[in-house]
Amino acid sequence: MITGLHSYKLLFMLQLIAGEGLFLLRLGRKRRFCFRLAVSTAGLLAAAALFPIPFENAWYVSFLFLSLFSLTLLALWFCFDEPFGNLLFCAVAGYTVQHLAYLIYAAFDDATQFSVIFGSFVQPYAAGPTSFTDFAWLSVVFYVDAYFIVYLTAFELLDPKLKTNHDLRLGRNSIVGHTGLLIVADVIFNMVTNYYTTGRASLLLERSYNILVCVLILVLLNSQLSQRELTDELTGVRYVVEQGKRQYELAKKSVDLINIKYHDLRHQSERLRRQGGAEELAELDRVLDEYSALVKTGNEVLDVILTEKTLACRERSIQLLCMADGRGLEFVKPHHLYALLGNAIDNAMEAVQVLPEGERVISLSLRRQGELVHIHVENPCAGTFTMRGGLPVTTKGDENYHGFGMLSMKTVAEQYGGGLSVQIEEGIFSLDMMLSAAKREAD
Repeated sequence: MITGLHSYKLLFMLQLIAGEGLFLLRLGRKRRFCFRLAVSTAGLLAAAALFPIPFENAWYVSFLFLSLFSLTLLALWFCFDEPFGNLLFCAVAGYTVQHLAYLIYAAFDDATQFSVIFGSFVQPYAAGPTSFTDFAWLSVVFYVDAYFIVYLTAFELLDPKLKTNHDLRLGRNSIVGHTGLLIVADVIFNMVTNYYTTGRASLLLERSYNILVCVLILVLLNSQLSQRELTDELTGVRYVVEQGKRQYELAKKSVDLINIKYHDLRHQSERLRRQGGAEELAELDRVLDEYSALVKTGNEVLDVILTEKTLACRERSIQLLCMADGRGLEFVKPHHLYALLGNAIDNAMEAVQVLPEGERVISLSLRRQGELVHIHVENPCAGTFTMRGGLPVTTKGDENYHGFGMLSMKTVAEQYGGGLSVQIEEGIFSLDMMLSAAKREAD
């Protein structure tokens, strides 16, 4: 006769492999992955089947299951090209999900005496052998349902964050290590409960405690991914703002050179007019026309930004219509203003670039009313946008730093006591930003 406990070693290993597999989809794989996966899976099942059980008590059975769990870590190292911290994260999450599913099923069975009424199934972590031939199929259905629901819920909770985790640093190793210790303690406590708790009320209370620990572990792992996501966003925003600072400095040097060249050419034009060189004058006027993109708004920083972007638009056959009054913008730092306007115009240029030449128009207005500065950028757009958190999601393949431009603009606007809003209606993309001089001066 095959005993429930002995056969459950294989069942446990299959459940553990499935639980860990929920979180391995995003990991980098080693060469010949399919071969490695087949070898490691066969090895794990063989280890589970052959693991000796010379005697049965809470401590040895705890050692048995924790040892099998440790072997899965070796299998993950054999199959995946990832830092140990990532492997440990997925392994702990998988084991927690497997253990939580078992606990929920066991608590339900303890509370309802389902297996007593309808027939038993192989009892997980049973305190003694259970006949494999005594179970009823209705128990199997509830058993499978419990695992399926818990596995699916955990996957829906954690996988979206794993998917958007660009560099897949899944969390601080110290926190992941602590959660690993928690699941080890929970497994041992559960075995003590199985072997030494007899009262039904006490059993349900201890089951509830074990379930709470597993839920707490999943919450901690989820918070680690959320923190990782926020850290990625913060890094991306800082990168975009710093890039804007360097780009503004380069743009200022370029516009300064243009100004110098423009004034030199103006002097030459005046001299040619006095001398009467018609042919040379016509050529010089044509060259001066190319420098007519110089913008004067009353704010040197704004002049630099709009001049640079006007020249860039002209190179792409894009018309940039500006109504900008730069007076009263001194409270905005130069690189912050560049982050706001530079990213806004760059995004608009990218959107209209795919349109026919006659439709490539970007409108920008900037004005100050009292303590508030309103920036409005509008352009036609093709296709649809996916929105997340009120902001359009980047359509570029590489998301390491793409997509943080709009987020950096929102962050900068909020630093000045304002905000950012986006509206897409009838093929027109509208971006509005508000800044408060009063907020900045109060800071």
